[in-house]
Amino acid sequence: MKRLLGILAACVCCFSCVDIRLPEAESELVLEGWIEEDGFPVVLLSTSVPVTTGSKDMESLQEHIVRWGKVVISDGDKEVVLTGGPDERFIPPYSYTTAKMRGQAGKTYTLKAEYKDRRITASTTIPQSKELEYLRTEQVSPGKYKIVAGMKDDSSGKDFYKFFVKREGKDSTYMSSFLGLVNDEVLTDGVNEVSVYNGISVRESDFDQYFEEDDVVYVRFSTMDEASWIYWDGFEEIQSLSRNPFFPVSNAIRSNVTGGLGYWAGYGSTYYRLPISAPGEKE
Repeated sequence: MKRLLGILAACVCCFSCVDIRLPEAESELVLEGWIEEDGFPVVLLSTSVPVTTGSKDMESLQEHIVRWGKVVISDGDKEVVLTGGPDERFIPPYSYTTAKMRGQAGKTYTLKAEYKDRRITASTTIPQSKELEYLRTEQVSPGKYKIVAGMKDDSSGKDFYKFFVKREGKDSTYMSSFLGLVNDEVLTDGVNEVSVYNGISVRESDFDQYFEEDDVVYVRFSTMDEASWIYWDGFEEIQSLSRNPFFPVSNAIRSNVTGGLGYWAGYGSTYYRLPISAPGEKE
């Protein structure tokens, strides 16, 4: 037994002295984009950041922003080239958009993006938007609240839902609500109640899933196609597991993007404004 322990100790010492370096993965083009019913498309382009043993500050990540890409969107009838420019609402702080195309429910939008020798494509369809039955707040601890949404599902078809949130005066754009994805397979007849939590922001080091008293929250309730739901389902799984040290994350997120990483989603959205200290009303 002592001999076995000695061999194991020697092996550990040997491995600790060896500098094992994995080959750096090739950088890929990363797309984050969406188009909403009656809204203009928004596209963020960057290149993937290679995994290293050291940390990177936000300044060094500037080199991964794609400022000179070409982004083209087609709705089957016309094709539009998007214009890029600085946009501090997002990370990375540069977006591509156009006022020459608005999203329409039922239409399919195909995106093509090019940068240097890289080319990616993606396609999404905008489903019909749906209304919530109500929104209310629920206190979970002193000064901490969650939002409860009442929703009905149309059992005649398959639907996919997603909640996004933005706190007035705190967030520059809508964030994915933590665990805010709903598959209609879990919904029953009648009104279903779903908890809506705060979103995770890369601008904040500490995450609190609950809202604070006197927060004013804007809630975006979106329908989406199945391809978009598959992406967000993988995203939320990794987001949840990455907070648990016993379940390491090793799988890539499933995506509807060909030739790169990320997602291109079509949303049918309705918007609500909810003061946490008082019952909410739709705007």
